[in-house]
Order: sequence, then C-alpha cells, then structure tokens
Amino acid sequence: MKTIAIYILFLITTALVLLNRYTALYINNSIVHFIILYTAVLTFVFIIGSFWGKLKNSKSRFITAFIVAILCFINSFLTWGGDWKTQNVLYQNIKNPDKTIEFQMRGDRFSFGYKKRIVNRLKLFPAFDWTTDIDTAEINNKEWKKINKYLNEMEFPEQQQ
Repeated sequence: MKTIAIYILFLITTALVLLNRYTALYINNSIVHFIILYTAVLTFVFIIGSFWGKLKNSKSRFITAFIVAILCFINSFLTWGGDWKTQNVLYQNIKNPDKTIEFQMRGDRFSFGYKKRIVNRLKLFPAFDWTTDIDTAEINNKEWKKINKYLNEMEFPEQQQ
C-alpha cells in the first residue's frame, strides 16, 4: 500500500510540475510550488531506490530526503524568477467572477527592473491559476466589466499627489 501511495504521489506531483512548466497552468505560490517540486523529486528518488534495493532503513531515507531538499532549494533559488503579482485588476468576467484580466509584475531576480504582463486569469483553486496572454484592445464589453481595481501586490509605496 505504501508503494502504491508513493507511485500515485509521484504521478500527481510530476504532472503538476510539467503542467506548470509547459501549459498555461500557473502555481502562484512559491512555497506550494517548492513543496510540489520537492515531493516529485523525492518520490522519484524513493522509487529508483526501491528498484535498486537501497533506502531500506529510516536513517538512509532521512538523509536522502535532506539531500533532495537542499538540491531542490538550490535549483529553486537559481532558476526561480519570482512570483507574478497583480498590480491592477483591469476587467472582470460578467458571468464568472473568478475570471479576470490583470496587469501583473514580477521582479527580475538577478537583474534590475520588472517584467510586466497582461493576462486572462482564471482562478482554479487556491495557489493554482490558468493564465493566458490577452490583447486588451480586442476585449468584448458584453463579456467583461471594466473595474480598474488597484491591488498593489508588489507593495510599492503609495505615491502622494
């Protein structure tokens, strides 16, 4: 039973990592993303270890889990560009309030400045979104309500006028 649980956990977490990487699915919380990545890698290592007959005792499993955690942290630190943060919610879908068009920003990790994008965001679950790029010049006003809600998730200081 324990082996089947590891296989299922591996399949689910690996699918989420690949969907996040190669589709419009976006894991919008870096901690959740790290936990999913760590679980996918750790279960893979445990599966490989069971094929080779290794990782029999608790001490070897703990040391392996610790080493995998360090390697995943280093990988995340070197490759993670930062979370996309919503600055403005520009439009909201009239039929589905979980579907919005947002202006988002992300701080560049190893350079100065910010990346910017405007996306059609569908909130699926907490920490999971479906985002696609959108051209705001072609918005159908029958489907979308303009709201221009300023969120400031990047926490820029308020400008006094």
